[in-house]
Amino acid sequence: MTTTTSTTQTKQTTAIPNKIEDLPTSEVRFIGKAVPRVEDPALITGEVEFIDNVSLPGMLHCAILRSPLAHAKIESINLDEALALPGVIAIVTGDDALKWSSPPMTMPEGWGDLPLAAHKVRFVGEPLAAVAATSRYIAEDALELIDVDYEVLEVVSDPFKAILDDDGPLVFEERGNNIMLKRTFTWGEVDAAFAEADHIIEQTFRWNRMGANPTETFGCITEWNPRSLELVIRASIQAPNFTALARCGVLGLPSNKVRLITYPHGGSFGGKGLPRGIDITALLSRKARGRPIKWIEDRIEYLIGGAGQAWDRHYEASLAVKADGTFTGFRVKLVDDIGANGEGYGSISAAKVLTCFTGPYTIGTAEYDLTLACTNKVPAHPYRGMGPPPQNFVLESLVDMAARKLEIDPAEIRRKNFIQPEQFPYTIPSGNEYDSGDYEAVLDKVLEMANYQKLREEQTQAREQGRLVGIGVGTAIEPGVMDPNAYSIIGMPGIGQPEGATVAFDVMGNVTVRVGFSLEGQGQYTLITQLVADYFGLEMANISVLCLDTQTAPPHFGPGGSRLGVAITGAVLGACERIKTKMITVAAGVFQSPPEALQLHDGIIGIPGVEQAQLPVSAIAGMMLGRSDLLPPEIDPRPEATYAWTAAGRTEPDDQGRAKSYLTAAQSVHIVTVEIDRRTGATEITGYWVVDDCGTRLNPATLEGQLQGSIAQGIGAALLEEYLYDDECQPLVTNYMNYLMPTASDVPLAVKGEIVTPSPFTPLGAKGCGEGAIHTTPATILCAINDALAPLGKQATEVPASPMRIWNLLREAGD
Repeated sequence: MTTTTSTTQTKQTTAIPNKIEDLPTSEVRFIGKAVPRVEDPALITGEVEFIDNVSLPGMLHCAILRSPLAHAKIESINLDEALALPGVIAIVTGDDALKWSSPPMTMPEGWGDLPLAAHKVRFVGEPLAAVAATSRYIAEDALELIDVDYEVLEVVSDPFKAILDDDGPLVFEERGNNIMLKRTFTWGEVDAAFAEADHIIEQTFRWNRMGANPTETFGCITEWNPRSLELVIRASIQAPNFTALARCGVLGLPSNKVRLITYPHGGSFGGKGLPRGIDITALLSRKARGRPIKWIEDRIEYLIGGAGQAWDRHYEASLAVKADGTFTGFRVKLVDDIGANGEGYGSISAAKVLTCFTGPYTIGTAEYDLTLACTNKVPAHPYRGMGPPPQNFVLESLVDMAARKLEIDPAEIRRKNFIQPEQFPYTIPSGNEYDSGDYEAVLDKVLEMANYQKLREEQTQAREQGRLVGIGVGTAIEPGVMDPNAYSIIGMPGIGQPEGATVAFDVMGNVTVRVGFSLEGQGQYTLITQLVADYFGLEMANISVLCLDTQTAPPHFGPGGSRLGVAITGAVLGACERIKTKMITVAAGVFQSPPEALQLHDGIIGIPGVEQAQLPVSAIAGMMLGRSDLLPPEIDPRPEATYAWTAAGRTEPDDQGRAKSYLTAAQSVHIVTVEIDRRTGATEITGYWVVDDCGTRLNPATLEGQLQGSIAQGIGAALLEEYLYDDECQPLVTNYMNYLMPTASDVPLAVKGEIVTPSPFTPLGAKGCGEGAIHTTPATILCAINDALAPLGKQATEVPASPMRIWNLLREAGD
């Protein structure tokens, strides 16, 4: 077997295979194959225990009183009637939060509040009291008996007024203004690029607030031990270790006194990061003398005050273009309405765009004028893709505008500006490094699959018939394998986010892998099983995967940032390599041979070519655990190992935010055909083709599922989803009758193809791909819509491109 030490692994002593062919097997049986997911039998038979299935002895139920006003002082809260209701055990308010908690760390720092509002409320839905009762029904009834007096304050609803009006109302008076962050990043000679350009393509764009909607809302059970002051949290949380550490800060506990147990959850997409629910139930448990408190967020709570809103953006953008269609400069001015505080890390989304600011193009210079505005809307949170999808909509729209102006085909102007294969690794102006790619090959393949020339011919015929038919060609980079240094510009320091795994043989030769991230649908347990089975020549049935709590799991972050496919692969293979070293030492003692003479291959450790010197790994594991008297005296007798993988080569950002941050850069090209109904403005997707390059495809079935799901989310973003507010910041969307999600009839099954350029930096050459098509889908659909509208001289610049918005454009055109 040949192992390769990748470029990013040079600081690590354990070599991680960089290619599938480097695995110690004659034939790879599972990796790279569309094997059935090991998670699914339990899911489809209802055996999986979700958080709402959990019941503990003495458990109470929580209901939360939320503000009906977007901005108001709290004059008084009267709890007398609620406390007198039979079954009510405890009630907490801002006074309890003042005694027992602190505001959380936020990004940027200093824009957060206590778990329960103590003096004023800043958004509709903000918690200001919570009840623990013997049933959820009683707790909900008690909320009706709590009497709150408010002094209504003027609302901050317009982000431009919020940042410009020095005499206007302030969301956080102590901050002195409503500007969370204002900073301009300049990368290269931007002024010169625009001065020397033959054409400047510029436009304003609006991406309206939308976000994650997982199948299951957030839930938690929190248990405070009044004797030891330990806190046990059970939750459907996405980033367990990160969340547990933050709770230590908020609740004033040592880091080894908080234990978070994650449960499988019905999706996340960023919408499971709601720590106030944990903090509130912790305060209630403390007041209820340690009884466990359960809170399950209902759907209305999620929609009006949960962790599901993101990307409320106003753009001014311009592209400098030479006469031959070469892009030379890119400017973006963004005002991002983060909402009422920085607790949801919505600011991270504005920072992540630095990782792929200029997309797949060789744009030499760029500028990013960023302002984060604080208003009285619900705080913004991360959402799948974490920020680049709106930026890519802006960039791809400008590319199409340039193509129309220069009368160049949209596919060809992209081809002209693509980064070329021989240029990788390629550093973009904002500092991130792309690992590998062949963007023209991806484009060529999808053009061929879609029969692009025929589509154009059919479009010509349709236009002659008076139909509004459009073809969109869109492309994007999906940054993968998140690292915190990408977020330093908004005050989140740190480099290196390890992901760990413990791989352990038992005495019978079966293997258990222990990790710290919970099940939420991506199929990582299947991937772990594939890896171990191929590495040690076992069957997948011999492998099991356990998710541990934050106090017992190896170092972990959990799902997020398209990192797990790569990170968990590195962790598992690193642990396997360490076990192999132990086993070779044991076998060398048995065979009276130097360890260097032995190899692992097809699950057998032995001396190549010597038939009598061969032992299966299961036999060696049994020997290590059952006959330690036969082992070399210095050997650790446990056939197990832990490995925490992290990507080397990340850099600190410089004074302009330039850093090598995300490890991989997957790329895709989508082609979408649409037809717009002239009578209603409704857009119908009539064809969808996609080719992507995610590096080595470790499980094609899982990857295709991720891709199709993210196409569905991208369609929702492009055409349907929008959180609306009135001028008083009252939410106008409280259920799925007025927050429109795409259904099966809205989402065509895309025709999919692939190009594979393995990453030189990662285990087995895989790239992060979990966020997927949402980077490309909205941009491509808007490009198709604008291609359809082009004969009318109109352009959609606002997302979602709802029927009403398109209908208004048609009316403006006199249609």
